Amino acid sequence: MEPKVGSGTYVKDRESEHHGYYYPVAPREGIDMAICRPLLVNQQSHFHDSLLQLAQEPIAQNAVLGYHSAAGLHGHSQVLRSWLSEKWQHDIDSRRLCWTYGGQHGLSAIIQGMTRPSDVILVEGLCYAEFVHACQQSERKVVPIKLDEYGVVPEDLHLQCQRHSPKLLYLTAAVQNPTCVQLNDSRRLQVIEICRRFGVMIIEDDVLYCPPENRKSPLIAIAPDITIYVGSFSKYFSGGIRVGFLIFPLALQLALQKSLRASCMNVSPLLVDLVCRWLSNGAMNAVDEEIAQELKARYRIFETFFPHQAQHAIAGFNVWLELPAPLNSASFREQLAEEGVHVREAELFAVGHHIIPPCVRLSLTGPTSRSQLKEGLRIIYDAIHSDTTTCLIE
Repeated sequence: MEPKVGSGTYVKDRESEHHGYYYPVAPREGIDMAICRPLLVNQQSHFHDSLLQLAQEPIAQNAVLGYHSAAGLHGHSQVLRSWLSEKWQHDIDSRRLCWTYGGQHGLSAIIQGMTRPSDVILVEGLCYAEFVHACQQSERKVVPIKLDEYGVVPEDLHLQCQRHSPKLLYLTAAVQNPTCVQLNDSRRLQVIEICRRFGVMIIEDDVLYCPPENRKSPLIAIAPDITIYVGSFSKYFSGGIRVGFLIFPLALQLALQKSLRASCMNVSPLLVDLVCRWLSNGAMNAVDEEIAQELKARYRIFETFFPHQAQHAIAGFNVWLELPAPLNSASFREQLAEEGVHVREAELFAVGHHIIPPCVRLSLTGPTSRSQLKEGLRIIYDAIHSDTTTCLIE
């Protein structure tokens, strides 16, 4: 019922009330190319089917509604192990696996479990901002490593290891965030050799989507003794599921499990069970193929506006758009926001005194449709080429 002053009381439309219940508290108006979202293809159908199956399995219901240790359910770990082993053609000991509430939770657990306040953590000079925030929140010192078109510069990594005796090196080797470059094979081996020499553990953050044709063997498969791998299904399947995992050297099992228990007793078995069903029944792989096709279509739209830049990037969820002189990325972001398009400026990712390039990060998956993506790119293109633009370097 809905009372209206001076008019009476009316029966509310149930459908509109139901819609409002699930409406975001603070929706962003306009075309959002700032947030890197997973593409929704047929996930809702898989979600629906799995819930129906679970509703008919009382043994499974009893298991996922119960309390369990941080290690979770045996069957869940085996499903993840089998899926990863098939994906990488590399067998993994299930004792080296643990579940997390997504990538960010895993990163925070590593910071807390592997370092102490004032310890040094090396990061890419342009870096995922929330990892830096997690380090600063826990009073860890963050030191940037120089980047070029091939990823982190080994010579600078060697220098910073000598200077700071770091505990950890944080890398997004598959698809660097935000520049979208990939650490090549030669650099990977150099980075591993340097980290081994100085006793530095590598955090391999691999949560961003990488197209099948660009996928390489992860560092955890090459150097399992010094790598902690952070995986997540948030970008690959659904942001709302919030399920991820860690792979680590067996010697670190106790430290990382204690750190995870300090933040949550265990990851919800219900959420993990849904993910394991999708890993087992082929839904995860099917969604992966559908996302790859949709991304290709969206990347072709990007190429129509910026053909030169498209030649040098991995066709993932994001693109790193270089702005021509005299444009400034922070001012350019503000101008675009006034026109209803939201992007990420380079300043957001720069660590310490690292050089801030005139670039913005665009998410091709943020727009809700190809037509909205095209409109957003048109606005960006026009803003770059407008004679009246005011985004001058200060």
